[in-house]
Amino acid sequence: MIRTIFLLVYGLLLVGLALRRLRQRRLKERYFLLFVAVGLPFLLLAIWPDRVVYFSNLLEIEKPTLLVLTLAAFVILMLFELLTIVSVQDRKLTTLAQEVAMLSERLRQAEDEAGVDDE
Repeated sequence: MIRTIFLLVYGLLLVGLALRRLRQRRLKERYFLLFVAVGLPFLLLAIWPDRVVYFSNLLEIEKPTLLVLTLAAFVILMLFELLTIVSVQDRKLTTLAQEVAMLSERLRQAEDEAGVDDE
C-alpha cells in the first residue's frame, strides 16, 4: 500500500510540477514531454502494481526487481539527456552573448571614429 501511494505521489508530482512550469512559461514543451515520459511509468506502476510482475514475465526477466532497476536506469538516462540539452544550449547562449558584445563594441568604435572625422 505504501509503495502504491509513494509511486502515485511521485508520478503526480513530476507531471504536476512540469505542467505548472509549462503554464508559467518557465519550461519548454519538449522538456514537459520529457518529464511526462519520466513520470508516466511511475503513475502506471502506482495504478497497477502487479504489472511489474506481468511485464517482467513478458520480457522474460527472472526477477521483477530488475524491471524496476531498468525503469530507474531509463529515468536516469532521460535526465542525462535533458541536462545535455541544457548544457549545449547554455554554451550556445554564452557564445551568442559574447558575439553581441564584440559587435556592439565594434559599432561603438565605428561611431566614435565617424564622429571624430565629422569634426
